[in-house]
Amino acid sequence: QKMMSRANCIIIGAAFLSGLALASAKGVHHEVGGSDDGNLRRKRHLKETGKLVTKRRRKKGDDNILMDDEDLAFWTRLLGKEMEIGSVPVVPRPPTPTVNTPRPISTPVRPPVRPPTGNTPNPVSPIQTPAPVESTPEPTYSPIKPETLSPTNKCGLTASERRSQILDILGAISFSDLFETTGTPQQQALDWIVDDDVSQLCPDDSSLIQRYTLALFYYSTNGDDWKQCNAPEEFDDASIDEANAACTLTTVNATTIFPNDQRGTNAWLTSGSECLWGGISCYAPNTPNARMVNVVEFENNGLSGTLPAEMEELVKMRFFALERGSITGPIPSSYGNLKSLLLLDFDFNNLDGTLPESLWTLTSLRQLDLNDNNFVGELSDEIGQLRQLRFFQIDNNMMEGVIPTALGDIPNFSLIGLSGNNFEGAMPSKVCDLRPNPLQTLVVDCDIDCDIPDCCTSCAP
Repeated sequence: QKMMSRANCIIIGAAFLSGLALASAKGVHHEVGGSDDGNLRRKRHLKETGKLVTKRRRKKGDDNILMDDEDLAFWTRLLGKEMEIGSVPVVPRPPTPTVNTPRPISTPVRPPVRPPTGNTPNPVSPIQTPAPVESTPEPTYSPIKPETLSPTNKCGLTASERRSQILDILGAISFSDLFETTGTPQQQALDWIVDDDVSQLCPDDSSLIQRYTLALFYYSTNGDDWKQCNAPEEFDDASIDEANAACTLTTVNATTIFPNDQRGTNAWLTSGSECLWGGISCYAPNTPNARMVNVVEFENNGLSGTLPAEMEELVKMRFFALERGSITGPIPSSYGNLKSLLLLDFDFNNLDGTLPESLWTLTSLRQLDLNDNNFVGELSDEIGQLRQLRFFQIDNNMMEGVIPTALGDIPNFSLIGLSGNNFEGAMPSKVCDLRPNPLQTLVVDCDIDCDIPDCCTSCAP
């Protein structure tokens, strides 16, 4: 009996200690799955994966806690053993009813303690307290998700999207490789439009092409070296105000011809409409071509560089005058697309090359003034297509060949200047037939056979 009583005590004591160990194990298990440390690990995992989960509050009277999709996904992975959790050793304990735990976790089980046999009880092995569980770092999952970039400008586009779309549009105007070459006027104008222009136009803005074209003209003619209306060095408000105050240039000659135009005396590349930049005027707001460039007029303002072909984009321009500068290079053939031109005046520059044939398609021209440049070649018979021409000067160039008879096909000539060239031969009688009315002035070199004053009004030696 003493032996049985002692055995019973041992069994009861073992059960008691086993219960303590079970409680301890459950505490460890609780710490892994549901303690503050576990929540911290879960929060850290969610932070690493770029997800920030906000728990929904329990509704009043609602027994269930609502989970959002990301909570469900997390627990699905956890219960599906996609996230590995360190094993928790379980101490031996008497058989107990099966308890459903929230997470079936396989753990190694120690062999049960056998009851004592024989007359002499075996010494009871001390029950070991399980060692602290070292948590295994949970794997970091980086689910692939679509990139979401918040709009950063008024266009509803990111900076890179806006630049890309503007580049696509302007790429139809200028050669794309010029945008990629540092220092080209095209690259400078693009960078200004995208980065420095205070207006920050959107790709679908109706004035984008016009504003780019004028910016390109500025850089092509070395606008920073102009005598007046240079762009400010910085594009802050104070610098813009200072630059505007220093600009007094306006469209002097065109003002009397187009008195209702929208014009101003602002410095170039400043905020506000490009129609207000000095030397520019646009159609009045209440006209069919409202805010489109009508006039570009400069005289003795220090323009140099070259003429950009992209000026053809100013399709409604009627007055294009760049007098007394240092512009070099040829007249781009693309200027033949400026069908609205009434006046083209590039006198007293350093332009060279032959006159493009496309010039003779500008059938609305009233004045073509190209004197005092370095043009070469012959004067084409196609000039006879300019039936509206009144004023034509090509003096002091290096033109050669005969004077075309087609000049006599222009019925309303009032002045023709041909002196200071290398023309040869006689003045065509068809031209002389225009004298004295409507042709009031006809000047040639003295080695041209031309009766004075019946045909030519004077000659230059």
